[in-house]
Amino acid sequence: MKKTPIIETDVAPETLALDLSHEFPLLPLRDALVTPGASTRILVGRDISQNAIHASHEYHDLLLLALQPDPDKEAVTSEDLPDVGVLAHVQSVSPLPNGCWRVLLEGVVVVDLAGPVKKEGSSYFSSFIALRRFVVADESNVKKIAAEGIKLFFRYAEIQNLSQDLVNDVKAKEEPFAEFMSMLPFIRVSPAQKQKVLEQKSLDDLGLLVNSYLHAAIDAENVAEHVREDVQQKMQQNQKDWFIGEQIRMLQNEISDGGTDEISSLTEKVKAKKFSQAIQEKLDEEFSRMRLMQPASPEYAVSRNYIDWFLALPYGVYTETDLDLKKVKKNLDEKHYGLDKVKDRILEYIAVLKLTKSENKAPIICLVGPPGVGKTTLVRSIAEALGRNFARVTLGGVQDEAEIRGHRRTYIGSMPGRFVQALRHAKCMNPVILLDEIDKMGSDFRGDPASAMLEVLDPELNIDFTDHFMEVGLDFSKALFIATANAEDQIPAPLADRLEIVRLPGYYPHEKLLIAQNYLIPKVMLRCGLSSEKDLTFDEDSVKTILREYTREAGVRELERMIETIVRKHAKEIVMGKTSKVILSPKLAEKYLGVPRFLESRLPKPGKFGVITGLAWTSVGGEILLIECKLLSGRGHLLLTGKLGDVMKESAQIALSLVRERLHRFGIDPAVVRKTDIHIHVPEGAVPKDGPSAGIALTLALLSAFTRTPVSPDVAFTGEVSLTGDLLPIGGLNEKALAALGAGVKTLYIPKQNEKDVAELPMPARKGLKIHTKEHIDELIRILFPSEQKSKKGAATKKTFSKKDPSETD
Repeated sequence: MKKTPIIETDVAPETLALDLSHEFPLLPLRDALVTPGASTRILVGRDISQNAIHASHEYHDLLLLALQPDPDKEAVTSEDLPDVGVLAHVQSVSPLPNGCWRVLLEGVVVVDLAGPVKKEGSSYFSSFIALRRFVVADESNVKKIAAEGIKLFFRYAEIQNLSQDLVNDVKAKEEPFAEFMSMLPFIRVSPAQKQKVLEQKSLDDLGLLVNSYLHAAIDAENVAEHVREDVQQKMQQNQKDWFIGEQIRMLQNEISDGGTDEISSLTEKVKAKKFSQAIQEKLDEEFSRMRLMQPASPEYAVSRNYIDWFLALPYGVYTETDLDLKKVKKNLDEKHYGLDKVKDRILEYIAVLKLTKSENKAPIICLVGPPGVGKTTLVRSIAEALGRNFARVTLGGVQDEAEIRGHRRTYIGSMPGRFVQALRHAKCMNPVILLDEIDKMGSDFRGDPASAMLEVLDPELNIDFTDHFMEVGLDFSKALFIATANAEDQIPAPLADRLEIVRLPGYYPHEKLLIAQNYLIPKVMLRCGLSSEKDLTFDEDSVKTILREYTREAGVRELERMIETIVRKHAKEIVMGKTSKVILSPKLAEKYLGVPRFLESRLPKPGKFGVITGLAWTSVGGEILLIECKLLSGRGHLLLTGKLGDVMKESAQIALSLVRERLHRFGIDPAVVRKTDIHIHVPEGAVPKDGPSAGIALTLALLSAFTRTPVSPDVAFTGEVSLTGDLLPIGGLNEKALAALGAGVKTLYIPKQNEKDVAELPMPARKGLKIHTKEHIDELIRILFPSEQKSKKGAATKKTFSKKDPSETD
């Protein structure tokens, strides 16, 4: 419960006789410090502080003042209070309506506090005290310090415009300590810094500290004065520039006879576009600069070009998306065969768009697949099916970051980046933007374009994409970005993290046949001005002949070229009057196209030792990879040719270790390896080859050579093998199965862990290939090399093998 406040006190401090035998009440101060000889008003609101003021009335209104280090701490403890304080006299207390007291205090003397405590049952802090004695090491030195302090205080008072009476009061002090204490309240330092002065042990150090505060305050005021002068000069210069600019504007208006000038016309056009506030402020600033320029100056042309780019943007223009899923699916199916994953993803996007009715955070899809499978044309078809405008950004070979973010306007001939240009070309803010060949971007001293792409391809950031030329944020969040790439591993990892990868495998022969009949032939015939009803008809056998003997690709680009070659040649014969309507047969196709480029099967002849059919994945589709092994008399060297990479070389080392471990099962002494040079070759030596997926084929090729057991070439193998013989999974099974089927492979062995991928293969691949999954290399060895030698037969085999030259493996 609060006591009634003391309103007035009539005891002067100089008449007090200090009795140091008892405790004095203590008031913790938050953000003020009262020094001896100085009067200060403070606001007191805490109960513990008001109770201390009440208690001071019993001690001739004397009150201890101690600065708490943390002014924000409400509940103060004894540990929070310092060891040095000030004994002050309470001169008056005035209550305020909000419950606080306004208290006038006058400092009396600096004292040492003997452990401030709050006794049990007490409502305030109290402490015994001792007068603080300041040591004087050299009295003459203290007087010099005090004299320097007086000079500094005069300069400080002049800067701060302190009254002359205050200066005279300080000068009238006779004792150095009194001079320092009288100066301290007027120096703009924190209460903690003032507390530090009171805690000094010698009067020399106390004076030096006060003088350092005066030096710092004077320096700070000088800096502030310079800043004020600079600001004043700049303000005067700005006023001058404005005045001159207004005169120029009025003269220009007079010259134009009061008509609407070019800037006014541009201003009206900008207002009509209803740009965002940030863009409008930027353009208003540009107009202000233009009004100060001569129209013939180069800077004027730069500003005019900048504004023209904003006016050319389709700001606020959005095309309406066709939300009819059945209609969109029909349009996509009419123009592209297959590609169900991509079509389903677009239909999912439309479904979400229809439910949310918001185009924010559109997906950023990346179509990854070999050339010629229709990635680019599919994106254009998606735009048409959605009813949106289409823009294409070609990224292949781009090495300059400015191509993405634009050039800064300081450069001559600067332009916005390709994305802003794409918006201008599309004439809307929500187009379908094709990012073609995103995996073929480069980087050099001009920057890294792939890193610059991160902002525009991040759904969280592209709502405010900043082009260096435009200098303000533009909203790309409603645009549908679809990228294309041939090799997923060549896309930088941070960029790939922002892309939704959709893989497009190559087409199977039956798919190419349908694409040729339903899409390519009608398109080529129309392009060449022929009709399938009147001029030329392709039968199914002729198309199969073209596929089998003249093309070997994952896509259909070369197939389209072959068809166009036939149509052009027939068109020439029609124009020359040599022929009329014909039905294209395989023989006629060969006449038009010449000698077949490819044999029906690329598999080797059967019965060869050390030759195994492997499979490889490339960025343009799957390939047959033959592994050839030859044994020669020598010293156990392993020779690898065919431009093999490090990983493939390591796979060969692992394969050799696995074979050496198993030679004894066939009655062959493993020591024979030390007397035999092993040559492994992978044909097409000019083509680099790498990867671990040839591990199985390498192991079987070595075992076939050592055991002189041929493996049928229509049996293919793909998979990594570990040093313990475990078969590890591989990627690109779809492309590899396509290559195997096209080459005439009948049986395919893959690791057990790839069994889940078999279900995703098209039906022709699952029907045309006998696919077996195995977990260990020994399972394959038991199937392919069933005649593991018994002990008796093994001895005969050793003898035969030792007599025969190991090089005679054919």
